[in-house]
Amino acid sequence: MTLLEEIASWDGKSATALQSTHERHSDDEDFLATILEHIADVELQRAATWLLKRHLEAGNSLSPGDSRAILGVLSDQEHWESRLHLLQCLPYLDIPEDQSTDLERFLDSCLESDNKFLRAWAYNGFNELSLRLPRYREEVNLMLARAVESEAASVRARIRNILKSR
Repeated sequence: MTLLEEIASWDGKSATALQSTHERHSDDEDFLATILEHIADVELQRAATWLLKRHLEAGNSLSPGDSRAILGVLSDQEHWESRLHLLQCLPYLDIPEDQSTDLERFLDSCLESDNKFLRAWAYNGFNELSLRLPRYREEVNLMLARAVESEAASVRARIRNILKSR
């Protein structure tokens, strides 16, 4: 089966199946291109973003153009899991100044979610934004200070980790 066929046939549940797909196809010449081509596809984005996250966690890097492509499809993510995967990919991405406003909008929308995972990782995303673009630093520092007082315990734990790592 091709990578695309495996992504399309994923049952929507098994991380083990996605890990196996990654192991079988991560060395394919077109692996990253196939993933990037389908991260905005509503039917395939959960699996594609999981595979992208796994690819980056394995030590692979992206070109600035690949980072731009990913940042360009943030608003196309319809499922909370694909949004989470891309939030978790942000530390591996180049964040160009001209895409910072779109990223900020995406992060704001994740902060408004009822989903605690999304909120926690959105704070992490704002931290990444402030590390790359210093003009965000003061605003993000204030945001994190307020959130550590007002957010749910699980979100506060993530924020404390962010603050420790600075």
